[in-house]
Amino acid sequence: MSKKSNKPWFTLKNQADKPAELLIYDVIGDWQGLSAKELVNDLKAISAEDITVRINSPGGSVFDGIAIYNALRYHPANIHVRIEGLAASIASVIAMAGDTITMADNSLMMIHNPLGWVGGEAEDMRRTADMLDKATEAIALAYSGKSGTPVEDITPLMASETWMTAKEAKAQGFIDVVDQPVQLAASLDLSIFQNVPQGLLPAPSNDPKSASTDNGLVIAQLCNQAGYPELIEGCIRDKTPVEAVKQRLADCETIKSLCAAAHSDKAAEFIRTGKEVEAVRTELFNQLTGDPQPIDNTLTPDQQNKAQKPLLDTQAIYQKRNTGVETAS
Repeated sequence: MSKKSNKPWFTLKNQADKPAELLIYDVIGDWQGLSAKELVNDLKAISAEDITVRINSPGGSVFDGIAIYNALRYHPANIHVRIEGLAASIASVIAMAGDTITMADNSLMMIHNPLGWVGGEAEDMRRTADMLDKATEAIALAYSGKSGTPVEDITPLMASETWMTAKEAKAQGFIDVVDQPVQLAASLDLSIFQNVPQGLLPAPSNDPKSASTDNGLVIAQLCNQAGYPELIEGCIRDKTPVEAVKQRLADCETIKSLCAAAHSDKAAEFIRTGKEVEAVRTELFNQLTGDPQPIDNTLTPDQQNKAQKPLLDTQAIYQKRNTGVETAS
């Protein structure tokens, strides 16, 4: 794996005689050489009595986030969560692992239903919908466990993509303390969301470098949520437009479905090499219809020199019929 030049999305500090500190300050997921699995394993090695979790993240991979939530929730240390800018999507779920949760007065929390992209047949769509329903239920239980609000009252808030200020989050029971405002230099891309409060989305920039950075964050989140983190580096390197990335992710699901139907194990290879759907379809069709061992219907030299006895001697049959003799075979 090539060394990544971007900053990691989390940092875990195990400080002597001080609370351990976990910073989650970017899109959550395995796309910069650091995985949620690595984070969970590192957390197990923390022996400090207190862990401070500082969050400023737009979310990311749902299942990575749930794994981090569980690792924090069941850690023997006291977990103190500080939301210092934004805790959106799965980042807000991680925040719910805190024994105490503090939000800066100028920070925001957003909860919504998990997202996913899939291509393929109707059954593929149904399986993905079932998976998203289960993820929604698990996330709602995390919010309900912290806030005390019944799950049936949480799910409408998730369905409508609810944004909350620190005071609103406290009123809903999602946090415990509203703290002093925090000044943050970095901004996060929120264009993937639907109901972003007015003023949070930045004005369009004419700076190509800035636009490239913003797109990189969106691409990372899209690929992580769809389950293809390995595509992120190439898409960012090639400056692939966001809409083209969405189409590629849908194509990946179609390729997986086609390979499953053809009992082929080449889906990962097709996706890694960027093969187009129609090219995959053609190759799989040729594999299914091609005959690697064609039938040889020619006669051997021995057969050519040997008189072949017919299966039915029609001449004998007609002779016996003419003489009134019937036969049975």
